[in-house]
Amino acid sequence: MSSRICMFCPNVSKNSFSYLNEVIKSKWIGQGEKVSEFEDMFKSIFKVPFTVAVNNSSSAIRLALDISGIGPGDEVITTPMTCTATNHPILEQFAKPVFADIQYLTGNIDPDDIEHRITEKTKAIICAHWGGYPCDLKEIHKIADKYNLTVIEDASDAIGAVYNNKNIGNISKFTCFSFQAIKQITAGEGGILCTLDKSSFESAIRKRWYGIDRSIRKPNIIGYYDFDVSEVGYGYHMTNINAVIGISNLEEFNKIKKRRREIAVKYREELENIEKLTLFELSSDRESANELFTIHVNDRNRFCKVMKSRGIETSVVHMRNDMYSIFGGLRKDLPILDKFTETYISLPLHNFLIDNEVDYIIKSIKKGW
Repeated sequence: MSSRICMFCPNVSKNSFSYLNEVIKSKWIGQGEKVSEFEDMFKSIFKVPFTVAVNNSSSAIRLALDISGIGPGDEVITTPMTCTATNHPILEQFAKPVFADIQYLTGNIDPDDIEHRITEKTKAIICAHWGGYPCDLKEIHKIADKYNLTVIEDASDAIGAVYNNKNIGNISKFTCFSFQAIKQITAGEGGILCTLDKSSFESAIRKRWYGIDRSIRKPNIIGYYDFDVSEVGYGYHMTNINAVIGISNLEEFNKIKKRRREIAVKYREELENIEKLTLFELSSDRESANELFTIHVNDRNRFCKVMKSRGIETSVVHMRNDMYSIFGGLRKDLPILDKFTETYISLPLHNFLIDNEVDYIIKSIKKGW
């Protein structure tokens, strides 16, 4: 292979450029009709009741925490195996992230390690679907219901994932998606907060725009608007520019999902019995979004070095969050995470990988390292 096989390749539809021209000509590039169109389109495709488009998934998570009443001194049980964008919003609310251990064969938070970490200060659980593979939501919700905790899903990797015949976005009170540049559905940058109840939706609509309900403000004679601001809000709104990119990519979602699934299925079939390699779990009650294809390998540094020499990019994608001092430093009570971080690695998986490249990756792995 003469060209490097990369980990990520953003899917930017050709239609994006014609849509962008429309927005630029209209001179309305902030939050406008295209944002509403994007929200409605997402809602229609994934059958979620309420959607609020924002500037990134981290903002969506913070809105969920804020609406849930999470504040100073509160604790949120969360996963350490995720992008730091999952856990920074907890700190932004002056609350404390409490890390639970993960499952070795999914990378997801382990429900069996959650309950003993609950204290009187615990107010919520955040679960992130590693690589797009759904967490054990039934077990997580059982614990949350027992202790009256809010469940917030970070579904940044999980657009199109399914759990117990329900699209992710329809299960927990709050679900947060990402449309960052390297996601399979990109808006250049952006996110969306899905919620199941109207009250949370209305609060999120206000809070994403500085606490202002734009639907009821009235223009006045002095060239401004009459309105009240009764709660803290943020500048978290999505723009029309991002929305039109997102719309054009959502139009191709089924094709994108199908292609990524084809690649993941081929990887699983061909790599199942490779020595020194362990595939992740695949349960019949859920369907991955296939944002990543992560495996465990022996002698990972050697594996990465050999793959690089053959023109194949591999990556751990994210590092355990407790390695960063802002989150309190390395923990000693997460034994499965310790084991996981020694061996996990992700293979190239994106919309533009062609069959010959997938075959080459598989053959390169089978040659050994």
